[in-house]
Amino acid sequence: MQMGIESKITSKGQTTIPAEVRERLGLQTGDRIAFIETEQGFLIVPRNRPVSNLFGSLAEYAVPGTTVDDYDHAIGEGIGDHIENSSRKGGSKA
Repeated sequence: MQMGIESKITSKGQTTIPAEVRERLGLQTGDRIAFIETEQGFLIVPRNRPVSNLFGSLAEYAVPGTTVDDYDHAIGEGIGDHIENSSRKGGSKA
C-alpha cells in the first residue's frame, strides 16, 4: 500500500493542506472543501467549483442520458442527506 502525503493536525483540529495536494485539486485561498465519507475512506472535494469540472471523471458510473444538472442535483441531495443523517446520530454538521 502506498503512503500518501501527510499533514499534522494542530491542537485546534486544524491542518495545512500540502501544496502538492492543493495544486492537484486546484484549490486556492478562500476555496471551500467538503469531506465525503466513502467505503474506502474520505474524499476531499472542492465545494465552490461547478460539477461540470468533475463531469466525466466518474465515467464508469455514468447513466446514459444523464446531464450535468442531474448530477449536480444528486450530489447536492446526497451531501444534504449525509449531513442530516450525521446530525441525527449526534455528529457535527459540515
